[in-house]
Amino acid sequence: MPPTQPSLHPLRYSSDRAVVRVTHASVGVTDVMAARGDYLLHPRPGFISGYDLVGEIESLPAGSSGLRVGQRVAAILPGMGAHTTRVTLSPSLLVPVPEALDSASVATAPLDAVTAHFALAALPPGSTSVLIQGIGGALGAWAAQLAQARGLRVWGTASSRSQAFAEGLGAHILDYRDPDWMNTLNIQSGGGVDGVIDATGNRDLHRVVAPRGRIVRLAFGGPIGRQKSATARGFVRTGLHRFADPSERVCSAPMIVALRRDAYRRVLADILAGLDTGSLLAPEPVIYPLDRVAEAFPAAGSAVPGTKVVLDLG
Repeated sequence: MPPTQPSLHPLRYSSDRAVVRVTHASVGVTDVMAARGDYLLHPRPGFISGYDLVGEIESLPAGSSGLRVGQRVAAILPGMGAHTTRVTLSPSLLVPVPEALDSASVATAPLDAVTAHFALAALPPGSTSVLIQGIGGALGAWAAQLAQARGLRVWGTASSRSQAFAEGLGAHILDYRDPDWMNTLNIQSGGGVDGVIDATGNRDLHRVVAPRGRIVRLAFGGPIGRQKSATARGFVRTGLHRFADPSERVCSAPMIVALRRDAYRRVLADILAGLDTGSLLAPEPVIYPLDRVAEAFPAAGSAVPGTKVVLDLG
């Protein structure tokens, strides 16, 4: 079950905030974790889940350049709250959606694609190769597309369930259940990759990183029920390894949205432009209407590779 039903409560209007009628919002791994009380950034019940959304602007504060009432927009929130019929938010979070794009398809993209972009940007300058842990997942698939667009050689770990989809991404696929997969990667890459994008928290990944390489941590794994503590420990360990060899960094899209607003908007606009031209491909949206929201969360926890669960709130 989601932490709350999508909010229908009256909004608290403010003269410096926009109002957006939400039509579509994705349901991702963080939402599933939060729903069971296992997400570090939302330790208390009663919040509204959801980080990204697509909707229509209903009102704007004066001086909102480049935006207009009635315009379709996408956004990532710095804190959850997207699973609602209307939101009030800063206009600086809003990015116009190209007219030809389908709203449900767009809703699959913002959080995962922006996270993938900034994770790749955190690799060492001059990197030519990368390992993507969980390449068959929604975020991993975005990272694979964006890495190849940068000219990187891409390896990825996948399960048998996601292997066929992952192979279609054009990467070198490794079975993470093979106890020798790290040695295989070192042989294939000629001594290790320049960077790793990791959502597992695996502490042995330094074995596959070339000298002066980097591990970019997106999440820290952990058994169900203990993922909050695993995340807290992972943040500390990664911080301690910031200047190690290989070094480590944490990449959090909500933190980037909060602290680097202009950069976030530029990146999301570029991603939407890529979808518009066909140079980037979004996952297939699996749409759940408002009256089936309780089914959407379990579905998101076991989504078919190449798909993303989306709530239709319109």
